[in-house]
Amino acid sequence: MKNSRAGSRVIFLFYLLTFYILIQFFWWAYLLIDLNNELFADQALSFRRNKVLMVVGEGTVFLTFLLLGIFIMQRTIRKELNLVKQQRNFLLSITHELKTPISAIKLCLETLTKRKDLADQSKLTLYNNATENTVRLNELVENVLLATRIENGMEPVEKTRVNISEIMEKTIWRILKVQPGSSEPTLNIEPDIHIHADPSSIESIIANLFENALKYGGNSSVKVSLKRLETGDIELEVKDEGAGIPESAKAAVTQKFYRYGNEETRSKKGTGLGLYIVKELVRLHKGSLKILDNQPNGSIFRVCLPA
Repeated sequence: MKNSRAGSRVIFLFYLLTFYILIQFFWWAYLLIDLNNELFADQALSFRRNKVLMVVGEGTVFLTFLLLGIFIMQRTIRKELNLVKQQRNFLLSITHELKTPISAIKLCLETLTKRKDLADQSKLTLYNNATENTVRLNELVENVLLATRIENGMEPVEKTRVNISEIMEKTIWRILKVQPGSSEPTLNIEPDIHIHADPSSIESIIANLFENALKYGGNSSVKVSLKRLETGDIELEVKDEGAGIPESAKAAVTQKFYRYGNEETRSKKGTGLGLYIVKELVRLHKGSLKILDNQPNGSIFRVCLPA
């Protein structure tokens, strides 16, 4: 709330200063023209007119550069305020995301420590819960580090021949294992599709798209497909039947830290890094990412990777 008020004050002061500058500009232009008319009152009308045209011409050039500068400043200020807001949202979400698995792990370990008489099956369940939350915590940290490496141009893409069909199936079932209760997805994966790509990058692309669909797809089944096109390129699609993404937000959802809605009222977990990572990794593989509307509801994330 404080950041929002501070941003509103900055915008208000900027427009107030802009209005004052423009009023002063036109006032001084009027005074300059009036002064020229007084100084050259005894000169011919054509001479005075040329002087006025000279002042108007130079004033127009100055005004053009002034308006251009104001426009650039306005865009820069709004961009910086949006970035501050997104970073604040990221801190709110990452705090919650880190605390949840840490609390779960702590609870499991405390139970194992205090309850010496637990049955073997109960101990195994607690160990499994702790392990699953450790995996979740590790993936969260890896996502943050990966986004940082991508932004700094430090993410190496070491391409090798990989079986993308096998990676896709393993990644999906691994995610479902640590997210019990999720609806089983509908898979349409062509077997043994090989491609030259970075294996860890492909796994990150699939994992982030699939987790995003589980998160925002409601209780509907997520549909995942993989096929080779006639051109030889690979097309990967993840479809959900959730609320969908407004047209105005489709470009923004792939920006770092961006999450549609208000972070303080949003119930879905997440950090706003998943789709950013997908977009950048697809770009590093010289592929394309499209976000389409699913019918009747939901979204389609379509990734095309070159052969």
